[in-house]
Amino acid sequence: MGALDIREDADGFHFFRALPVQVEAFGAANPEFLLKIACTSGIRLDFYTDSSLLAMRWCNTKLSSARTFSYFDVLVDGVLMLHSGTMDCVVQPNGSFCLTLPEGMHRVQIFLPLLTDVTVSAVTLAEGATVMPYRAGKRILFHGDSITQGYDALFSSCNYANRLARYYDAEILNQAVGAACFNPEVLQYVGEFDFVVVAYGTNDWRGKTMAQISADTAGFFARLQTIYGHLPVFVILPIWRTDINDGEFCAGDFMECRALIGRLATAHGFHALDDYDLLPHDTRLFSDGYLHPNDIGFDLYAQRLCQMIDEKLNR
Repeated sequence: MGALDIREDADGFHFFRALPVQVEAFGAANPEFLLKIACTSGIRLDFYTDSSLLAMRWCNTKLSSARTFSYFDVLVDGVLMLHSGTMDCVVQPNGSFCLTLPEGMHRVQIFLPLLTDVTVSAVTLAEGATVMPYRAGKRILFHGDSITQGYDALFSSCNYANRLARYYDAEILNQAVGAACFNPEVLQYVGEFDFVVVAYGTNDWRGKTMAQISADTAGFFARLQTIYGHLPVFVILPIWRTDINDGEFCAGDFMECRALIGRLATAHGFHALDDYDLLPHDTRLFSDGYLHPNDIGFDLYAQRLCQMIDEKLNR
């Protein structure tokens, strides 16, 4: 789940979460985005099996982001049973794990790493085991920057996008890229979904004037409305960060930037999720102390976000 394409070569299976035309658009915006869109964020194996064991071999052929940690989470019937990988995929580019499964038929979910380009070399079940794919009840599309991609959750099942996948029993397609901004060129029709989540703006505020933000955001929303305007679209406004009062960035006032994005979202018929306190203003909840949530921060972020989306969906 979560891949638009899967390709096999000599070293194993490669997963792709964007169309070639989208990859080209990301690369045109910033060559570094080509590496980040290759990461396996949001991709998981999800199936029922009566196997007594589960084993996997994997490799990281290249560094795909500014982070080197690369971890898999394995859930059995919704319970985390294994957290395996490496803190440094440059030092340890290859790895494996093996898990004993309880007797009987169980749902197994393997969440791939969020911030590296992982190749699955082999998946092994016990001889004669039954395996059946799980069919999710919903599908959710994500567009956003580093927080939506998953910086800096060590547990791949616990970034907010994968937490929403678990909460809504959904397959997700996470097309977020760290450091990305509103860019209409990355939008394409990539299938049918139940709703869309968009979370840009914090990088726009750092690198653009308010006029540029207005034009790029309006262009993104107009194109999104054309492609997916028939669906509920939830726009998460930028959350608190420690440097909002530095005053050195082109756009100026952070709160004014948030308000602008919210107005444009509403004007296009989208739901603006305006919760400045979506995550408590406690630097201990951020891996870097100022912007990217850690695992506990993502847990709180996802809890509040699910509540806000439910309030809109159930009206």
